[in-house]
Amino acid sequence: MKKTFSIALCLAVILSSAVCAYAAEIDSSPQGAYIEAGVVAADYEAAGSSLDVTSPLPSYYSSLDMGYTTPVRQQKYNTCWAYSSSAVVETLMSKLGMYSGQLSTMCMNYASCADSNSPGWRRSYTDAGYPYIALGYLTSEGIIAEDDFPESSEYSDYELKKDELEPLGYVDSVIYLDGIDKDSVKQAIYDHGAIVGNFHYSLTYLNSATAAYYCDLATIATANLNGHAVAIVGWDDDYDSSNFKNGVQPKSNGAWLCKNSWGENWCGSGYFWISYEDEHIFDSRFGPSYAVAGVTETGLTRSLKQNEIYGATYSFSEMDEIDLGGRPVTYVNVLDFSDYYNKIDKITFESKAQGADYEVYYIPCDDSGVPLADENRWMFLGSGTVDYNGYICADIEDFIVPRSRGAVGVRIIPTKDSSSIQIGVDEWLTVRGKLIFDPGSTNGLSYIMGYKNYPVDLMDFYRDYKDDTVGGTFVIKAHCKVGCPMGDTDLDGELTILDANHVQRYLVGLYEFDELKTVIGDIDGDGEISILDATRIQRVLAGYQSGLAVDDGEPDYDPNDTINID
Repeated sequence: MKKTFSIALCLAVILSSAVCAYAAEIDSSPQGAYIEAGVVAADYEAAGSSLDVTSPLPSYYSSLDMGYTTPVRQQKYNTCWAYSSSAVVETLMSKLGMYSGQLSTMCMNYASCADSNSPGWRRSYTDAGYPYIALGYLTSEGIIAEDDFPESSEYSDYELKKDELEPLGYVDSVIYLDGIDKDSVKQAIYDHGAIVGNFHYSLTYLNSATAAYYCDLATIATANLNGHAVAIVGWDDDYDSSNFKNGVQPKSNGAWLCKNSWGENWCGSGYFWISYEDEHIFDSRFGPSYAVAGVTETGLTRSLKQNEIYGATYSFSEMDEIDLGGRPVTYVNVLDFSDYYNKIDKITFESKAQGADYEVYYIPCDDSGVPLADENRWMFLGSGTVDYNGYICADIEDFIVPRSRGAVGVRIIPTKDSSSIQIGVDEWLTVRGKLIFDPGSTNGLSYIMGYKNYPVDLMDFYRDYKDDTVGGTFVIKAHCKVGCPMGDTDLDGELTILDANHVQRYLVGLYEFDELKTVIGDIDGDGEISILDATRIQRVLAGYQSGLAVDDGEPDYDPNDTINID
């Protein structure tokens, strides 16, 4: 079965050549064009979402006017995919009051490279990018501040500093948008501040005097589309059609406000308007337009558990095509909870099964690290609906798991609104026979439960069902907190008199606290370790006050329990 995939390449210049991308399949159809700072189009199965419009939307909205946007930047190399996605995250975080600075686009670019012998995207930092690089990076590697890795940094700087860079947070939810549905796009901008949008760019259609753009040529072959990615930060239903170039004007008023990445002097401010009627804005051949809908902040007491760092490159939809005899399918990633970060509070997964329901589980593993097939041993964590195509964030009640290898499972359930149970996977990709993405997947990371009466390793499924030895890994991530209670300075999972003694010894220089222990030891939450913290621990143990101990640190899952999840 041939599976097409859109490759978004943000280039300064691409010479005309035949380029088309496939997952686990080689295609020789013509593709490519002379592209100026653009997005290369390819055949692509649209994956956008139509959103519920919760209230009447205004005729005019601008995140620029609201003060949510950051300064316009000048893109370096072939990286409009990085600048547009960074601008969208910056706008959201500013709107939410989380962070008001700029993000490091160069860190995103450098992190998204790999040589021919390494897993990852096969590109150099001066090469083009691909459509889901930014989303994989932001959901997996995290959000790095520009101040921590500035634009002037070289690739050699990244190699030296990459292990020391601390992300501000991780993107935990992303909405793929259907550009045909104008109200859905507006709702996403109104709710989240900005979206990433792509369009066909040619100077022929730009009125630089008014910073207005409209392309009326609908019959552009895929191979000749000159794409560009921008952050769309607003709209104006009454934007006058006369502002567009003489001879190339839309029939009606209305336009999107776009933040570009070609510097503040481009069109006078770095912003421009593109007509609602533009023939190629949100064209699915550029891949999905999207909104970043949520960010989980990081810190010493938080960690992200995951098996892949590239995000979804394709949809694992094989279970849609197999007669399962009515059995539910659960997609599982085995994760390592053996450190202190064993309290799950969010699970992120990618899916294009909009309208389906989902359930999430903690699944214990046997001694060899294989998840248990006995569903009576699973722990139900939460449920919801796949409200849109994209990255879904299941916000669950804090759940402490044993400090060992365990698994997180996502069960997608067909409904009258969706018969699909597909889930995201970082499957390998080729361009005309050349491998452009290698997931580096191995056995023991992902499993399919319900396909057989035993756990099926995803890599074995690829090999046996698809004759594929490269495969991929499910995109299922667990956002975790430290599982021990506040005040537990030895991080052994329980609050004892020894913890109070450690605080006392620390204060006189006889015991060392690292950064994590310093945070955990500050049980009264005043920002510093003092004798009051030792006293608070003692009073909590004596039952005189509750302190700030969040819980007792004991796992919420007891392997000896039998849990009926039917």
